Amino acid sequence: MTSGSFELGGGESPAGGTDALAGIWESFKTTLEHQMSVIEDAAAEALSAALDPALRDDAKREAHKLAGSLGTFGIPRGTELSRRIEAWMQPDGPRDAAAILELSDAVVELRACLDAGPASKATSAAPQRTAIRSDGPFILLVDDDPVLADGLRLEAGRRDLRLEIARDTHQGLQLARRGPEAVLVGAADAGMENPFALMKELRAQFPSVPVIVLTGADVFTDRVEAVRLGAKRFLRKPANPATVLEAVDEVVKSTRFNADTVLAVDDDPSALAALAALLESQGKRVVAVRDALEFWDTLERTLPDLVMLDVGMPEVNGVELCQVLRADPRWSHLPVMFLTADTDPRTVGLIFDAGGDDYLSKPLVGPELLARVSNRLERTKLLRRMVETDPITGTANQRTSAAQIEGFLASGKRFGEPVSIADVDVDGLRSLNDRAGYTAGDEVLRWLGELLTRSFDAHDVVGRWAGQEFVIGMSGMSRADGVERLAAVLEEFRQHRFVDGNGEEFSMSFSGGVAQHPQDGEDLQVLQKAARSAVRAAKGAGGDRVVPAGWSVQDEAVVDVVVVEDDEALAGILQYGLATRAYRTLRFDDGEDAVQALQGPNPQIFARIVLLDWGLPSLDGLGVLRRLADTGVLSRTRVIMLTARDSETEVLQALDMGAYDHVSKPFSVPVLMKRIHRAMERRG
Repeated sequence: MTSGSFELGGGESPAGGTDALAGIWESFKTTLEHQMSVIEDAAAEALSAALDPALRDDAKREAHKLAGSLGTFGIPRGTELSRRIEAWMQPDGPRDAAAILELSDAVVELRACLDAGPASKATSAAPQRTAIRSDGPFILLVDDDPVLADGLRLEAGRRDLRLEIARDTHQGLQLARRGPEAVLVGAADAGMENPFALMKELRAQFPSVPVIVLTGADVFTDRVEAVRLGAKRFLRKPANPATVLEAVDEVVKSTRFNADTVLAVDDDPSALAALAALLESQGKRVVAVRDALEFWDTLERTLPDLVMLDVGMPEVNGVELCQVLRADPRWSHLPVMFLTADTDPRTVGLIFDAGGDDYLSKPLVGPELLARVSNRLERTKLLRRMVETDPITGTANQRTSAAQIEGFLASGKRFGEPVSIADVDVDGLRSLNDRAGYTAGDEVLRWLGELLTRSFDAHDVVGRWAGQEFVIGMSGMSRADGVERLAAVLEEFRQHRFVDGNGEEFSMSFSGGVAQHPQDGEDLQVLQKAARSAVRAAKGAGGDRVVPAGWSVQDEAVVDVVVVEDDEALAGILQYGLATRAYRTLRFDDGEDAVQALQGPNPQIFARIVLLDWGLPSLDGLGVLRRLADTGVLSRTRVIMLTARDSETEVLQALDMGAYDHVSKPFSVPVLMKRIHRAMERRG
């Protein structure tokens, strides 16, 4: 754009429902081509020993811009080459024949980077071995496939997982003693000598640790044997590392947060101890009660998945406890098993008349107990899933999720903790159904349901409430944090490529709204209505964004973030990320124009945050910052400097002058958004 002009955010996002970076790349390809052409012209003149000083300065400026933007596009090699070219274009840069040839080679390689674009692996420097954070969940891989190991190591680093790798059974058992969350085991066809021997040892020594099998062949007998030894999932090789770790995440969450709880009531302490030992060896959580009078309080506190009652107890016997349980609608479907030394027809009749589901004879036989408890729990889970789960998305249905959110609200009121409700509506789903059929629409809903489920933890609930609408309850999360979390989900959702029945690829987006208790309402109905109203506001502004309750497109003179950046491509990336989070934005490409608009007692623009590039025409970033400080703008506005400079002195000078923060180019857009979010929160 021309000097002095500006654009307000709040309309339709630049790339709609497409991949953000790919969309911005295409939008600004002409600008990037121009920058590259200037550099190529300068290199050509340098080769002929007739480089014009004005052209050299232009090339230096364009190389500086590319150094900042290419890394953000995901082309770190492009940033490295641009910085080398910028250094060569300095007035005192080397001019000997060897240096000129190096310049030519760098320009040729930079052109290749731009032609390949951000999606090409050729644009990146050779991948470095990622350090795995030691504080993340521990996953063990027992496999001698180096390709899979390297891929999982890199993916684990991105997910904050700690991955340990064992090449054989002996090493695998040694590492398993460190307590992994899950074990990935390569099958015999994948090079492991005897994976079943390893699984047998894992089951004997670490029965509660879930095992996932990686196999290159699909042999039914191997599946049967692996299941017998406790395998929770099978994955075919070659396996995508992201897919493998998503499966691990699902299995770990299921094990960690959905461990079966058994409430056992018996006045015989030795019987309770034996029962607990048997069930806990299979990963069950056992809550033991010796006094039948404590049964009800314990039931309310532990919310068990199964109740086991001794028939003959003093004061209140097991049959009477079961009758009390069945008389309460909340517990009418909870499975109940009886433990009894008497199996005569009369006792068995009393058990089933009271509502018991099964009984076991004393003394208990370990294998029979474990088999019947496991079967009863699995059948209960299956019935519960059928009743409580949306069949297309796998998320909770409206009735189930609403009940859980009501529980969050009750807990929030009791302990004074925030609870937020998010409403999500898929953009353009009806048009997709009309164009490509309901199968394509269902696949979009299914994938979004999976994405939401894995993006929120066990302290949250995700439910599908209507055709294209999801509702998320977030316990302990503020409205602002909820917007940030959901915006990150939206960014991932945009990037996914769906394929319709004709083999055509397409992408989707959604609009989201977040409301917080008690600021936006005291009960679920009011909160969901507030979040839904925010969704309508988001769609009215073009969709493809997440907004807080009460948000609207306000007075153009009041903006959240002013972007002062003369690189159109980089500014486009920034405005896209800001629009996703419903920030009202404004862009200047000239430092003097930005100062004129922001300063004075009655400025043209009131801004909460200014993202200020260091290298600007007319007036550089430090000059802009000095003017804003001198005119009192920094008392109402926070400035975050964007710079490719490495000089510690200059950074400290900017901070001393009143800059709130400093971010080096190239930067990670999600990280920058987090820092903007933090600056907004602390500003109030």
